[in-house]
Amino acid sequence: MRSNPIPVIAALLLLSLSMAAQDDPRYKISLKSGAIFPPNNITAEKLDQVTRNAVVVEGKRLVILQFEKIPTEKERVTLQQFGIELLDYIPNNAYTATISSPLNAALLAQVNARAIIELSPIQKMQPELAKGNFPPWSVKVAGTVDVWISFPRSFSFVTVIKELQERNFDIISSVYKDYRVIALRVAVQRVGELAMLPFIDYVQAAPGKDEKLSQFWTNWGRDGVRASILGAPISAGGKNLKGTAVVIGIGDDADPQQHIDFTNRLISRAAGNYWFHGTHVTGIVGGAGIRNEVRAGFAPKSTIVSQIFSNIISNASAYVTDYGMVITNNSYGNNVNECSTFGVYDLYSRILDQQAITLPSLQSVFAAGNSGIINCAPFPDSFRTVLGGYQSAKNVISVGNATPIGFLFERSSRGPARDGRIKPEIIAIGSFIESTVPPPFDFYSENTGTSMSAPAISGGLALLYEKYRLLHPPLPGTNPPNELMKALVCNSGDDWGVPGPDFSHGFGMANFWRANEMLENNHYAVANIAPGPQQTLTVNLPAGVAEFKVMLYWNDPAAAVLA
Repeated sequence: MRSNPIPVIAALLLLSLSMAAQDDPRYKISLKSGAIFPPNNITAEKLDQVTRNAVVVEGKRLVILQFEKIPTEKERVTLQQFGIELLDYIPNNAYTATISSPLNAALLAQVNARAIIELSPIQKMQPELAKGNFPPWSVKVAGTVDVWISFPRSFSFVTVIKELQERNFDIISSVYKDYRVIALRVAVQRVGELAMLPFIDYVQAAPGKDEKLSQFWTNWGRDGVRASILGAPISAGGKNLKGTAVVIGIGDDADPQQHIDFTNRLISRAAGNYWFHGTHVTGIVGGAGIRNEVRAGFAPKSTIVSQIFSNIISNASAYVTDYGMVITNNSYGNNVNECSTFGVYDLYSRILDQQAITLPSLQSVFAAGNSGIINCAPFPDSFRTVLGGYQSAKNVISVGNATPIGFLFERSSRGPARDGRIKPEIIAIGSFIESTVPPPFDFYSENTGTSMSAPAISGGLALLYEKYRLLHPPLPGTNPPNELMKALVCNSGDDWGVPGPDFSHGFGMANFWRANEMLENNHYAVANIAPGPQQTLTVNLPAGVAEFKVMLYWNDPAAAVLA
């Protein structure tokens, strides 16, 4: 007897429809561990199950909540009143959340919640760590791995430290506790146990050691980005900007105070020696040219805070308060030859993005890296080689290296960042640059790399900070918002390469003369936006304008650690 084929076809059709609903892109949640498509599961039974299964500390448990649409501020307040605190946003329409009371299906339905996700340890870990692939730089003691953990803002640092100590986890450092990051040394078999704890939202391998970025290979640099004319006397058509009273932090490998070019302008916080790389970088930013005025830096009257590598970042809050630091230059990176780490947004990236918001006048500049000769398949040669961590943060400026004869230096790292963003944002001439060095090089010598292009941007920024203060009396100490300074640098760039922004040159070759004109002529507007009526900005263009560029820029909130 022949069977009726209809039920089989119907079953296949139902399966197809079910899969289509499950993979609906509107409900895709993009986690570092992989995308998930949660079903609509806000039921009393599911909520009871979550309550029974949850690991709780201080009566709180960590979940992801997804909504049909972004909750309003009123709905967020209502949720908080019922013990549900929404934390970090994760596309699409989802948030990490801590829950401190029984879950109410009716309440969640009222605010259009559609799914609740209990996080597994794997979802709360760096993917390579979850696979048991511990990078060599994170294994200092056999059988252990050094990690960084992030904790939600709904748990205090005191609580997290207490809970970790009670569970016998070894705490290495809490220098970034203000950014909710702690370094631990953990037995390899306990990494999953660590990730399961409700007061931890992410675990990653500790970053590698900071490394200087350079190649050994005129102040080409100042002329190439139109900064020399800003420093020239007014009588010669310049602006007489020298970076006067602008405080710049240099994170590098040297204490350059023995060089005459930094006499009486150096605040040394670097427990280091008088090394070549750091002294050279510092001279590009702010060398005075005392021995040879042709070798003066971009901002020869600036004040320099000297520190060892990323200690300039970890101490930034204190240096802003104590010295008025407004710029940091960072010609270093970590894991500089690792395709697996290039372009990755990690906890260092997150710290820097938070810092840009909590220290609103501080602009950090990073060398993009010198890994452009590496092939990271399946990308074309040289691409997706911008360094991860520091350089891949959203609110910093990452800088590529150009030559003085009009092309990108072959080793200059290129984008995109792992999530597709444009990196580097800008390029400057960092090839064949003469600057300050220790003996036996007779006080000045040549070097090449993004290490040399980043301080060109930092020094040029110092001139713009000085100009901004001059334009805003009667408060000469008034500092601009860091997002304005980044936007000025990027939007004033001369387009290189393919038309428009690209992954090799970013927004082009820096042009500080044009950036200064934008400041002087008030060719910018600063405003806040929120859901509601549209805002209109009217711009009057003079006759004969050949090109009109508009940039909308904001400091983006630090990305959710899981996203």
